[in-house]
Amino acid sequence: MVRGMAEEKTQVKVEETIKQLQDELRGLISQAEQLRAQIATINGVITDLFAALEVLDYLEREGKGKTILVPIGGGNLIIKAKVEDVQSVIMNIGGTLNVETSIEDAKKAVDSRIKLLEQIRLDLLKKLEEVNRRINEILPRLEESLRQ
Repeated sequence: MVRGMAEEKTQVKVEETIKQLQDELRGLISQAEQLRAQIATINGVITDLFAALEVLDYLEREGKGKTILVPIGGGNLIIKAKVEDVQSVIMNIGGTLNVETSIEDAKKAVDSRIKLLEQIRLDLLKKLEEVNRRINEILPRLEESLRQ
């Protein structure tokens, strides 16, 4: 009878350990998915910023007098426009606030934003690596507990 109770207590502890490990694993997997989504979003923004730099370089070199296509919203509305001024651009600096600035200053601002986003991405990748490491530590423990 005493032996049966001891086995029962051991079984309860094993079940509690399994539940705890499963809960922790679910949380870590969710965290990893969120980090991957954030990294993907940042990658998209960085790609857009590099495209903006290419456009600024093109406008600076060959833009004056050229006809370009300008998206006007809605995802599929585009108009033709003729570039008249290649000395400055209007840049959004947050919310609905826009300022006119030189192309060179705009390129510096875009470069600065790219560097900031790359650092944020690096930090997120480090966090993801840590989460994956913890997942890889928990999996064998969970498998061992399930075998008991």
